[in-house]
Amino acid sequence: MEKFTTLTGVAAPLPWVNIDTDMIILKQFLKTIKRTGLGTALFHEMRTNDDGSENPDFVLNKPAYRNAKILVEGDNFG
Repeated sequence: MEKFTTLTGVAAPLPWVNIDTDMIILKQFLKTIKRTGLGTALFHEMRTNDDGSENPDFVLNKPAYRNAKILVEGDNFG
C-alpha cells in the first residue's frame, strides 16, 4: 500500500453538530461484508425524500458538491 500524503478535491460544507453513525449510514445498509458500494447509502435519510427521489436541497446532491472528497463537519461528528 502506498503512503497517503495528499488529497486534492472539493470540500462540501455540512456544518451540523452531533452527527452520529446512524445518520451517516443506516443499519439496513450495513448487511454486507464488502467495503465498497456504501457511498450511495451515505446520509440516506437526509439525501432522499420520502418517495425515494433525490432531495435537491441536500448539499451533496448539489452539482458543485456531488463529487466532493472532503466533508467539513460541525462538532461531534460520527
